[in-house]
Amino acid sequence: MGCSQGFSLIEMLVVLFVIVLMTSLVTLNVNSGASDRIVQERLETLTAVAAYALDEAQFSGTDFGVLFANAANERGEPVVTIHWRQRLQAGWRQPQRSPELFTELEFPADTRLQISLDDVEILPVAADAADPRAGITPQWLLSASGETQAGELLIRSVDDDELLFRLVWDPLGRFEQYRGQDDASMNDYVFAP
Repeated sequence: MGCSQGFSLIEMLVVLFVIVLMTSLVTLNVNSGASDRIVQERLETLTAVAAYALDEAQFSGTDFGVLFANAANERGEPVVTIHWRQRLQAGWRQPQRSPELFTELEFPADTRLQISLDDVEILPVAADAADPRAGITPQWLLSASGETQAGELLIRSVDDDELLFRLVWDPLGRFEQYRGQDDASMNDYVFAP
């Protein structure tokens, strides 16, 4: 009985194909997880800074706001960015205090934002309107009275329109974050001024 030693070319190609397939699946799963983590980080930053801005608005007696704008990332892909504004004598400008806190937030290109304030859908402004010298009034106001518009921010996948995250808040600035269609809040606590 003769036994051939080694592998045939076909056997080696099948093994190589299985390895490539498994590597591709792992890469896809890792990349989609990274985008989810970025979105969750952006939402947590948004809620924390908005809660701080409401406190600062009451303390300083000046209104703050959030400007949602269309933009392009470094690869030229369309994204939505969030810009912080403060009502100053010269109009709506970047906040003067704590500039390191009020930094621009950019959401990943594979996501789409759907914004509603007081049950009215709000569209992001054009990219050039995000220039602080333009003095554009932000869509979401955080007033010196400590109140804001009730709102909802939905983060959807560009590919299949799947709901990834949902952020809701009331006029007193109490925020709740949810993952997808799940009604269980992801917050360990509620951000409130």
